[in-house]
Amino acid sequence: MNEEVSRPYLSIVIPLLNEEEVLPRLLLELKSVCGALGKDYEVIFVDDGSTDRTPLILQQAAATDSHYKVVRFSRNFGHQAAFNAGLDFTTGEMVITMDGDLQQPPALITEFIKRAAAGYDIVIGERIANLQNSFWREALGKTIYRLLSAMSGLEFRNASDFALYSRQVVAVLRRLPEKERFLRGMVQWVGFKKCYIPYTVQARQAGEAKYNFRRLAGLIMSGATSFSAVPLRLAFWAGLLTLAISFIFSAYVVWDHYVHPNPLIAGWATLVILVLFLGSIQLIVLGVVGEYLYKMFNEVKGRPLYIVANTINLESKTDEPSLYGINNILRS
Repeated sequence: MNEEVSRPYLSIVIPLLNEEEVLPRLLLELKSVCGALGKDYEVIFVDDGSTDRTPLILQQAAATDSHYKVVRFSRNFGHQAAFNAGLDFTTGEMVITMDGDLQQPPALITEFIKRAAAGYDIVIGERIANLQNSFWREALGKTIYRLLSAMSGLEFRNASDFALYSRQVVAVLRRLPEKERFLRGMVQWVGFKKCYIPYTVQARQAGEAKYNFRRLAGLIMSGATSFSAVPLRLAFWAGLLTLAISFIFSAYVVWDHYVHPNPLIAGWATLVILVLFLGSIQLIVLGVVGEYLYKMFNEVKGRPLYIVANTINLESKTDEPSLYGINNILRS
């Protein structure tokens, strides 16, 4: 990138997918918070293939305020792809990533900046309560993050992608070449000096949640297999456990044959249970191996993580080549 281009003080990356109902209020809150900073800023909205009025609202906002910039995907590539695409286009000294549903309060931006000014390279919002989710869903989420921490050796707290990164951290993240990108795991892996800010997740003001059970399960699986080989090792130990159980059961069958007049081996139910048990273990092992092979397959193919169809208020000189995306298509 041309070093003569002046950097804004702050860049904010916000992925959007069909958020026409909440977007006008989001724009007002961002303008209020960022305008109070008294420094130059940019807000990069990544339209992840919206099919409602979201693109039109973004176009109108960008036309009236040059602080708003838009990256529009050629189709829906997913939440993580949108975050990484936004990072590719940022030029600010500090970069904040956040969702566009107002569940992550924009008012915390000033607190993030204060922590960054105190010398932290990464500032992460940690959820202490969630007004949107039930108690059981929150408890499940915390348990999953503890398991991810234990498996990977990294520190996964109850946090999403609501965070601030220094320019140095963004440069490092962009140089990581993998296309299966789990941003909150990559942030832990790169290190640097970090701190956490507790906050309460607000209830959705409008629209519908985009993360259903299938997408959440896929995100968790992506995190587990991207930063740990524990699932593969668990499959190995499950095989050993099954082998041990089979030896024990074989010894029991032999003992039962000589002790009782009606030996257990004559029963068909036991045989069915054993076949189902062993078959389940085999399928689980194949599924785990298949997940890792799928990741390798995607990396070998070399297809991009995302494709940008067009941008607004983003000049070509602010766009660096990406190792994992196609983003130099068309300007407007």
